[in-house]
Amino acid sequence: MTRLGLFLTHAVSLLMMTVFAAISWSSFEVAAELGDSPIGVNGFSAFPAIGALLTLQVVTLALSTMMVGWVSRVLSAVLVPLMSWLLLAVVLTSDEAIQGELARIVLESTGVSGSIGQQDFIQSSQSNQFWFLFSLAVAFNIVVLVFRAVVPPKFATSKSSVGGKSIPEDLWGSQR
Repeated sequence: MTRLGLFLTHAVSLLMMTVFAAISWSSFEVAAELGDSPIGVNGFSAFPAIGALLTLQVVTLALSTMMVGWVSRVLSAVLVPLMSWLLLAVVLTSDEAIQGELARIVLESTGVSGSIGQQDFIQSSQSNQFWFLFSLAVAFNIVVLVFRAVVPPKFATSKSSVGGKSIPEDLWGSQR
């Protein structure tokens, strides 16, 4: 794969992760005391590490355009365990992280903490499966990072415009 292809694939994986982290993973209908508007918890608020790791990857992607060779491959290799940790954290603890963020929002709004605050002020909840789509996007990103770390990029080469025909050097000499 060419450097441009690797760059675009990495950029697309980052865009997918950003979109799926920004969409509400769970929404809650609240009582009038909290403003009677729904509360949404997205990936960025449930897992603050998502923003930091996405920023780190954007910096790595920018550096890969300026650095050639092993530097960008090492940076990609360093990101693989970090993104694997994020994938495991999201898959294993997404419900707890969403509930923790909801408890934090209720505590800040009402001053009531714990499950009592949620019982009194949360009327209904709707869980979306965008955390699963985010997990798929992270898995795709890990594959892209491994590919970037293991396979060196091919440089685009220009082909000659002359086809398979060869032009004799001395046209007049060949006529004699």
